[in-house]
Amino acid sequence: MVRFFLLFTLVLGAVNVNAASFQVEDIEVKGIKKIAIGTVLNYLPLKAGDVFDDRDSPKVIRELYKTGFFNNIELLRQNNTLIIRVKERPAIARVKVKGNKEVTDDSMKDALKQIGMTKGKTFNQNLLEKLKLELQQLYYSLGKYAVRIEAEAKQLDEDRVEINITISEGAPARIRSINIVGNQAYSDQELLKQFELEPTESGVFASDKYSSVKLAGDLESLKSWYLDHGFIRFNIDSKQVTISPDKSDINITINVTEGEQFRVSKVAITGDLIVPEKDLKALFLLREGDVFSRKRITTSVKLMTSRLGIEGYAYAEINPLPKVNDQDKTVDLTMLVVPGDKMRVRKILFEGNERTMDHVLRREMRQMEGAVYSSSKVDRSKIRLQRLKFISSVETRNVRVPEEKDLLDVVFTVEERFSGSFTVSAGYSQDQGAIFSLGLTNDNIFGTGNRLGITFDNNKAQQKYVFSYENPYYTPDGVSRGFSLSYTKTDAEQASISNYLLDKIRIALDYGIPLSEYNKFRFSFGLERSDVHLSIFSSNEIQQFIIDNNDEINAGDVITGDVYDSAFASVSFSKDSRNRLIFPERGQVNSVGLELFGGELDYYKLFYRHQSLFPVTDKTTFSFKGRLGYGDTYTDNSDLPFFEKYRAGGVRSIRGYDYNSLGPLDSRFDPYGGNFQMITNTELLFQIDALGGADSFRLGLYFDAGNVFARYQDFEKDELRASFGISAKWLTAVGPIELSYAQPVNDQPGDQTKNFQFSLGAPF
Repeated sequence: MVRFFLLFTLVLGAVNVNAASFQVEDIEVKGIKKIAIGTVLNYLPLKAGDVFDDRDSPKVIRELYKTGFFNNIELLRQNNTLIIRVKERPAIARVKVKGNKEVTDDSMKDALKQIGMTKGKTFNQNLLEKLKLELQQLYYSLGKYAVRIEAEAKQLDEDRVEINITISEGAPARIRSINIVGNQAYSDQELLKQFELEPTESGVFASDKYSSVKLAGDLESLKSWYLDHGFIRFNIDSKQVTISPDKSDINITINVTEGEQFRVSKVAITGDLIVPEKDLKALFLLREGDVFSRKRITTSVKLMTSRLGIEGYAYAEINPLPKVNDQDKTVDLTMLVVPGDKMRVRKILFEGNERTMDHVLRREMRQMEGAVYSSSKVDRSKIRLQRLKFISSVETRNVRVPEEKDLLDVVFTVEERFSGSFTVSAGYSQDQGAIFSLGLTNDNIFGTGNRLGITFDNNKAQQKYVFSYENPYYTPDGVSRGFSLSYTKTDAEQASISNYLLDKIRIALDYGIPLSEYNKFRFSFGLERSDVHLSIFSSNEIQQFIIDNNDEINAGDVITGDVYDSAFASVSFSKDSRNRLIFPERGQVNSVGLELFGGELDYYKLFYRHQSLFPVTDKTTFSFKGRLGYGDTYTDNSDLPFFEKYRAGGVRSIRGYDYNSLGPLDSRFDPYGGNFQMITNTELLFQIDALGGADSFRLGLYFDAGNVFARYQDFEKDELRASFGISAKWLTAVGPIELSYAQPVNDQPGDQTKNFQFSLGAPF
C-alpha cells in the first residue's frame, strides 16, 4: 500500500513554518538504490526556483507514482529544500517458466519482454494478471483453449523477487469442420486445397490443430486464389470460429461473395521506355482475352523490373494501372514504367564471412565496383558464391549512397557452411560393413578457398589413404591446380565382385581451365601402379587376362598375380549452370571426358554425365541424372582390365539391387563387370525444414534404370533393370548420408535385390 505524506514542518529539531508555500531552493531524493537521481528529477513537474505549496503535492506524487518505480512516496520540507523520500519497488531477479511445450523458450521470452516481465525490470504486482491474460491469448491463438496458467511472485529479499510461471497447456482443439458458404465457381474441396488447416477427417496426418495465425494465412490464400482466377470483386464477408463446450472441437465457417470472373481486354505499356516496348511486352504473362490473374501480373512486374535492372536501373518501378469495366467484366491493364536513375556501383561489401577472406569471395564477382549496375551480373555473382562448398546461402541487397542519386553499394550477406573437420569415426554400412575413418579435410583452409584433404578410410572391402590439395585460383584468371597421392588396398570379394586383391598407388596433377562463365576444360596426368594378387578362388576370366597380358607366363604356371605400371592422362569438358554444387535446385551440367592409360596395360575409358534440375515449387525440385561409360583396349591387350570394369547396383547407382551385383558374371557366378554402363536416376526432391532445411536435407521419390553390359554391342533395352522408391539424403558433420527404400520393377531370376539400403559418403 502506497502512503502519501506531505509534511511542511522542519525536521531534525526545526520549528514550525506557518507559510503554506515556499520557493524551492534545492531538491533532495532519499531512499533510491537502483534508479539514478537524474531519472527521478526528470519526472518531477517542478525544479529548483519554482514556488511550491500544498496544492502541488498531489501532482508531484502522481507523476512519480506513474513511473512505476516506487511503492512509497513521502514529501518533506527542510527549510527551503524539498525532500522526496521513496521506497523502490523490487526488481525482478529471474523469471522461471515450466510446462511450455507448444510455445518455444524464445517465443516465451519475447512475450514476457513485451509485458515487461524480464530480469532486471521493476516488478509491478498488477502486471501478473496482465501476464496471465497475454499468455492465455497467445495459447488461444495456437488452439490451446484448455490452457491453465499460474503466475506468482516470490520475495527473495527487500529488493528482489522471483517470478514463477506454471503452464498446463492441455490438449489442443481439433478442427471438426471447415465450411465455405457462398462459393459457386469452385467446390469446397478445390478451395480447401489452398488451406494449410484441415479438418480431422482429412486423415491421420491432417493439419487439424487450430491456429488463428494459420487461419489468417489461409484466408489470404483463399483471396489470392480467386484474384489469380479473375474474380476481382471477390470478398470474404465474415468468418466464425466456434468451439465446443469441452474446448476440444472447433468449427470454422467462412462466408464469401465470389462476384463475376473478369478477363483482360487490353494490355499497354507506357512511361519512360528505356527498354524497347516489344522486349517488355514479351515478358508480360497476360494477353488480351486471358483470365485476369494477380499472380501473373506480379510475376510480370518482377520480370520487367529485372530486365530494367540489367540496363542499370536498380530502383526501377513497374506500376500496374488496372481499369475495371463492371459492365462487360473486363480489365484494361496499363503498365507504367518508371525507371528512375541509372545506377553505378560504388562498393561491393560482404557480411557474414567470419572465416573466409574477403578476396576469396570478391574473386567470384561478376559485378565490378565502379561499373554500371547490372542485376544479371549481381545474380550471377550470387550463384557463383552459392557454388562454393563452404558457402551455404547468399542474400543480396542494394544500399543507396547518401546524397548521391546515381550511386549504390551492393551488399552480399553470406552464411558459411562447416567446410572442414578433423574426424575420427566408426560406423557400419550395409555394403561396406564396419567402417573406420580418420581424416582432416577442409575446402576452405585458413579462409583461402583452397582445399586440403588427408584421409584414411577402412571397411571390409577397402583401405584407402589419400592426400590431396587444390588451389581453385592458381592464376588470377581462375585456372585451378591440384595434386593428389593415394594408396588403396581392395579385397574385391568383400565388395561382392570377383575374387582378387588389388593394391594401387597413384599420383596425379590436375588443372582446370575456365573457357567461359559456364564451361570448363580439365586435364590431368600422373602415374599408377596396380598390384594384383590372386587366390585359388579367382575366376577363369581373371587368370586368363593375366596370361594374355604377360608373355613370361607359360602354360601350367601357377598364377599368383601381376604388377602393372601405367602412365595416364585425362581430359574432360563440362558445362555447368547449376545454382549450387550441394543440393542444387535448378540448372544443368553436362560433362564428357576421356582417360587414356599407357604402359604395361594400354586402355581407355570414355564417359558422359548429365544432370537437369527444375524447380516444381519453392520447396520441390525435379532431378534427372544420366551417365554413360565405355572402356576398351587400344593395342594388343586382350580387354579392359578386370579391376577397371564398370559395375552397377546399390545406393550410388540403381537402388533396390545389391551393391555391384548387376551386369555380366564370371565363371564362379560372381559379378565381373562390363565395358559399357548406362544408368539413369529420375527423382522428385522435397525440402523438409523440420529435418534440416534447404542446406542439409532432402527427401526424394525416385525411379532408377540401367545396367552394365560386356560391350556396347551387347546392349539390349530389355536387359535394363529398374526400381522405384523413397530416399533421404543428409549432409552431416561426418559426411553425406543417403538412405533408400526401393521396390525393383523388373528383376529377373538370379538378380540380387535389396529393398533397404544406406551409405555414408554417397555423392548427391
